[in-house]
Amino acid sequence: MFKKFLSKPLISLILLFFIALFVRGVLVNWTLPYGNNLDFSRYEDWTRVAHVYGFGETYKTNHLSISKYYPNNQPPGSLFILSGAYESWIITGKVISKLAHIPPGSNNFINTYLQHIFMKMPGIISDLLMGFLAFWVVSKYAGRKRGLLAASLILFNPVVLYNSSVWGQSDSWNNLFLMLSLFFATRKNVIASIISFAISIYIKFSLLPLVPFYFVFLFFISGRNLKRILAGVVLSIALIFLATLLVSPNPLTWILAEFPVIARGELQNMTIASFNFWWMVLCFPNVGHAHIPLITDIFMGLSLGTWGYIFFGTLTLPLIYFQLKMQEKMPLKTVFLIFSIVALLAFLFLPGMHDRYMYPVFPLLAVSVSLLKNMKVYITFLLLFTLFNLINVIYSWYPIPLSSNTDFYHIFYGDYFGWIVSIATVLVSVLFYVFSLNKVKKGTF
Repeated sequence: MFKKFLSKPLISLILLFFIALFVRGVLVNWTLPYGNNLDFSRYEDWTRVAHVYGFGETYKTNHLSISKYYPNNQPPGSLFILSGAYESWIITGKVISKLAHIPPGSNNFINTYLQHIFMKMPGIISDLLMGFLAFWVVSKYAGRKRGLLAASLILFNPVVLYNSSVWGQSDSWNNLFLMLSLFFATRKNVIASIISFAISIYIKFSLLPLVPFYFVFLFFISGRNLKRILAGVVLSIALIFLATLLVSPNPLTWILAEFPVIARGELQNMTIASFNFWWMVLCFPNVGHAHIPLITDIFMGLSLGTWGYIFFGTLTLPLIYFQLKMQEKMPLKTVFLIFSIVALLAFLFLPGMHDRYMYPVFPLLAVSVSLLKNMKVYITFLLLFTLFNLINVIYSWYPIPLSSNTDFYHIFYGDYFGWIVSIATVLVSVLFYVFSLNKVKKGTF
């Protein structure tokens, strides 16, 4: 029985996750001496305020230090996860101090580095769980070898690694619950799927563009069971209200006041350091990234933000059409492909996209690629998207300050480099979009 349990695929899976965890440990250790990105420092500031004054105070400026002008700009779900990491650090620090007979607050490693490690743990754990879910889903439909491939394409994707282990960002948290939602949907567990999707939104609003496509998919995979879908929605709303009681005694009032502010975002530029369609069009050399137009700027009688929604809506119409046409007969690989295309189109065209908002493409496309019979073309697309977005996120923040006296610095941060990468991203995305629609239409995907 023990030998059967330790089958080769299982041993490979354990080894894969061990290596993935080791690589993340190395990256976290490498970044410790170089300080934090501003977003990461703000996370630590919010958790300090939440620990001392309560969750609701993080959405004000009263007790903030780093975020004095920019209070908490994420839904409460992110704050709960961050606070869990913060409280775990405090408990661990106390235990280490007591066992080592160190006076509380006197050890620099515990006070700084250990905190940074714990604050990155939610992202690392999310990475591993996403990899496991991808393995589980793909293994069920295409065998364990393909499952291992899917897990590998997520666990060792440089963008995924950089996001959680180097930068310490939160994108893996809500994408984990998106993957969990799709996992439950494939098992016909509609209510659990909706709750998981609601949690992903409650953590971060970056997946909102997927909502219409998710519910169309859920409608057909549930056997058109509107009662179960409605029950899942009502239960999700109830759970969100209960969770928000930790932030405010009047959750409805708080949600109506704060969620629109959070959804709008702090910066109102058409692109927030993202090498997408708007960077290509609006940041032509000699204009520069310091002069990116606002969402409210007018072009041909409409705001640029409105144009972004028009482009996104128009290009996603064929995807809705395919969902309605295939209904219950849509293969799982097509489901994940359509979601990855929607995520890509959102990054390319919607206003206010950050460099990190291309993130959902990678776990979704990894699953779709692993379910294909002929995957070479799509692996090429995945590698190119990874390269372009890795450049994009490094452009936004790199832990080691680069010397401004070098030619590399002036080339990398010059107007032309980002512009060229944005052109490459858009061109490859067009090829990916046209190629995928053609494959789905012909049923040869």
